[in-house]
Amino acid sequence: MEKLLVFMMILVSVLSLWVKDVEIFIMDRGYRTVQYSIEHAVHDGALQVDTQALADGNIIFIPTLAEEKIRESLRMNLSLDTQLRPNSLTLLDAPVTIDDIVYIDDNYIDPMTGIKIVFPTNWEYTLPDGRKFERAIFGPSIAMVLDVKVKGAEEHMKKFTIQEYKGEFLQN
Repeated sequence: MEKLLVFMMILVSVLSLWVKDVEIFIMDRGYRTVQYSIEHAVHDGALQVDTQALADGNIIFIPTLAEEKIRESLRMNLSLDTQLRPNSLTLLDAPVTIDDIVYIDDNYIDPMTGIKIVFPTNWEYTLPDGRKFERAIFGPSIAMVLDVKVKGAEEHMKKFTIQEYKGEFLQN
């Protein structure tokens, strides 16, 4: 009887560890899927440029088209509805919220200085909770901040990504 009790205790321990491992796997998979999806969404948005300005050697984003493409890409890659709410078979627990999209193109004026930026530049963004994000930007870019909650996570998480055009051919 003692051996059966010990066996049952070991079995319960192993099963609880296995369940926890599956939960962690699902959460990790969710974060990886979200990161993949937002990187591709911002890339799709960054392709929406003014062709006339491009012919003149400038990259100017078209914000309405870019945001439309970003939302479309997020819907396709994360299996979301038109309101960015997760469908039943996704790895998300709550709707995706686009907190901010910043278009740093050849017409971008630094809100801190009021001066048109010149690439390369150090760009700084402050999240609503006070955390700062700073990065060197070498060319026109789109930066996006999302709020997501994946299955298994206790709270929402801010995801930040930047898609930039780099290269010497962009120098004016």
